[in-house]
Amino acid sequence: MSKVTRASKQVKKVFHPSVIRTTMKAGGASTGPPIGPTIGQRGLPIVKFVEDFNNLTKDIKPGTPIPTRIHVDGKKFTIQLLEPESSYLIMQAAGISKGSRSMKDFPVGKITHKHIYEIAKVKLEQENVKIRNMPLKEMCELLAEQAYRLGVDVVRNIDPEEYDAFLTSKEEEEAEFQRKKEEDALAKRKKMIGKE
Repeated sequence: MSKVTRASKQVKKVFHPSVIRTTMKAGGASTGPPIGPTIGQRGLPIVKFVEDFNNLTKDIKPGTPIPTRIHVDGKKFTIQLLEPESSYLIMQAAGISKGSRSMKDFPVGKITHKHIYEIAKVKLEQENVKIRNMPLKEMCELLAEQAYRLGVDVVRNIDPEEYDAFLTSKEEEEAEFQRKKEEDALAKRKKMIGKE
């Protein structure tokens, strides 16, 4: 047997890990990409997976990104749902959809110490955190640091009316930034076309 034949036989062997790690939106599993082909490559029933996942997440707010572990054993699978990422919970508490682009934009949102405390209690219930036996104070500090990196200020109290006005002004700033970005891209394209 030639070296090429042996090499081609080795290439045909595909190793699939027994755990698929992914983040999926609650109630949003479908047979299409990205998860459908991944499940199908392993010979698992895609339609059954979609039904099982959507049933497991039916009580969760639709669209919530859920870290998911799919444990594969031959042609069988089990689905393990984890808590949403800390960054998602912080942004939901702040009422924003994305963090700041730079520190010039700081803050893009605000949350209270109570928000941090409640998120920390949720995160401490996760198995991977329970194993580390992390104290509540340390988790709160980690969440406050993460909020700062996202551009979310942690304050003692928030006046709802002032915060609503603050969010409106930030949305207007973001819309202006996106408009300017599109204008710059259009001007750049026109300049490139003019050179040809």
